Amino acid sequence: MTDLQVEEGRRAVIARYGPWTAHNIHLRDGLYTMGSAVEGDEFKLRRVLQAVADASSKPLGSLRVMDLACLEGMYALEFARHGSEVVAIEGREANIAKARFARDALGLGSVELLRDDVRNFSRARHGEFDVVLCLGILYHLDAPDVFVFLERIAEACTRLAVVDTHVSLNAEVQRSHRGRTYWGRVHVEHPGGASDEEKAERLWASLDNERSFFPTRTSLLAALSHAGFTSIYECHVPFEPGKANDRITLLAIKGSRVELESGPLLASAESGPSQEDGTR
Repeated sequence: MTDLQVEEGRRAVIARYGPWTAHNIHLRDGLYTMGSAVEGDEFKLRRVLQAVADASSKPLGSLRVMDLACLEGMYALEFARHGSEVVAIEGREANIAKARFARDALGLGSVELLRDDVRNFSRARHGEFDVVLCLGILYHLDAPDVFVFLERIAEACTRLAVVDTHVSLNAEVQRSHRGRTYWGRVHVEHPGGASDEEKAERLWASLDNERSFFPTRTSLLAALSHAGFTSIYECHVPFEPGKANDRITLLAIKGSRVELESGPLLASAESGPSQEDGTR
């Protein structure tokens, strides 16, 4: 595409679907999806990319990456620009249309963009991935979907998952899954009685569930451990200015559990936190 074609295409997408809401993607010299200033997810993008580069056991160019609920596609396209093989899933047509436009404008036709509900994600359907990105979607799911979703991420992930999500700062309600109890709070996604059309227009809410479940930090760590991740780290640098105190970025690594030679008494103890360790 020429610069003029890219700009005309961007305007056509905006006319049909509205402006970009978060992903300020650099398309050409001086041409961005949102504008020539930092006004979207650029800080988070820098954090996620650097964390994956540091924590992965492979170069970026040899990674297979899944971007779940990719929104307007910036993370998926950034990894593709570094040579990764990328598959991305997004549930709303407006978002995936913007991602498709940016993909084509950048000549990244190998990026596979799928319009689907992320709750349909599975290893059997989509294959295995070195890296799974779960950015800004976990807190839009209700229980038990949120726990099943984490299990499916762990099943399809061979090395690293990045989870960026809100957590509950208070243990207000409990939910059970596979005989375990998790604490958190209920969040309203849509007003009661909202139509399917009204839900589809709310780009920053769930696809259809009217309520979602925010686990506490401890319950989220426990759920990730129960799902099969062996080490979980919280990322603070690269710094993300303005990040809310109830939102965290976690790096969950799927390795092989190592047994202690000097501490065999721990052989039967879980390595993840329990509610006795605190609800936050």
